[in-house]
Amino acid sequence: MEDKEIRELFAEYNDKLDSVLSLNKASIEKMKLNNTKKQTNKILILRSIEVVFFLMVMIVLGKFTADHWGVLHLAVSGIILYVFALIALIGSIGEVALAAQIDYAKPIIEIREKIEKINMHSLLFIKLAFLSAPVWWTYPIVALAYFFDFDIFPHLDAAFVHRYIIINALLLIPLIWFLKKLSYINMHIKWVRKTINILASANTKKAMEFLNDIEEFKK
Repeated sequence: MEDKEIRELFAEYNDKLDSVLSLNKASIEKMKLNNTKKQTNKILILRSIEVVFFLMVMIVLGKFTADHWGVLHLAVSGIILYVFALIALIGSIGEVALAAQIDYAKPIIEIREKIEKINMHSLLFIKLAFLSAPVWWTYPIVALAYFFDFDIFPHLDAAFVHRYIIINALLLIPLIWFLKKLSYINMHIKWVRKTINILASANTKKAMEFLNDIEEFKK
């Protein structure tokens, strides 16, 4: 066999190999995209359920506040919980909108970035839990009044209530600063990373690490 024929055979073989590799790559990308679509649809369903749930909670709290408008501590407690429910509702609606806006014609990295932002949603509830710590008393006050028609507030020591309100008011600004720092853009800060590792789920941690890597890459 002449050198020319050998070169032609190798060239034909390389063309076939390139075609096979391209086909395999396209198949893998399609599989990844299909999995991404399934994941997004699942997230969309879960977030939609959250929206319905928080809407129902807001309706209940709104009615509770209206029914007890003449009792200051019950009305204030209802309003505080209503605000927290509203923040959670807005967060869930934002995630639904973000999931619905994903364009699968875009590069996979751009799609992944949006999905990881959605996966980071549980961080909102972690922040809300911390933020509600200074007013944790609103939960038992509303729950006892709503489910058992029992007002516990008159049975609390007045001096204790005053001290509690003052101390938690002083802690509010440091708490807001702390929660603002809990972000994927601050994952390079040691205490932020440790806090996230302790509090967040595995999916949330992976999402924050991925988004942090993207931010570092953009820099």
